[in-house]
Amino acid sequence: MSDPRASTLKIPSFFHELLGTESTPFHVALTLGAAGGLTAVVVGLSVLAGDPMWRTALLAVLVVDLAGGVVSNVTPGTNRFYRASRRRRRIFLSLHVLQPAALLFLFPGAIAHVAVVSLYTLASSAFLSEGADPKLQRPASVFLTLTGLTALLLLPAPDPVLQLVLVLYLWKLILAFAPDWYESQR
Repeated sequence: MSDPRASTLKIPSFFHELLGTESTPFHVALTLGAAGGLTAVVVGLSVLAGDPMWRTALLAVLVVDLAGGVVSNVTPGTNRFYRASRRRRRIFLSLHVLQPAALLFLFPGAIAHVAVVSLYTLASSAFLSEGADPKLQRPASVFLTLTGLTALLLLPAPDPVLQLVLVLYLWKLILAFAPDWYESQR
């Protein structure tokens, strides 16, 4: 009997940006579990804080994307999908200016916090994705993630939910997306 975690699923084209062109049931389950689990935590915190529904919904959309992306971007299918096209990688990174914009809308008192983390994250991701030697991308991404997370955690946190979303943003773009995790398998 074959291992169900290893069977390949063809992903519908609508979901290629999220899961690549193919994945495994195990990878899809991990991605959905991360997205759903962390979103439930953030929605719960937002509801307990008495936030308006629109704010809770916007936070949920951000966390679904970021938490799911942290897992999905390190899977072989998604990694291959974005590695197949420099243009696709550039569009992906360009679209990730939308999350900081949404965070500035949600947390207007945290402009410096959001700006510093976002600029560091986007610059690090662009450098790794475009300029770093593929054999150095993985250790460099770990170093840049560690440095960014340390700085983020040492900055006074204006809000724990904002802190979590920024951790996910940094982790998704620098550690999960930027390096080619499967370069050695080509």
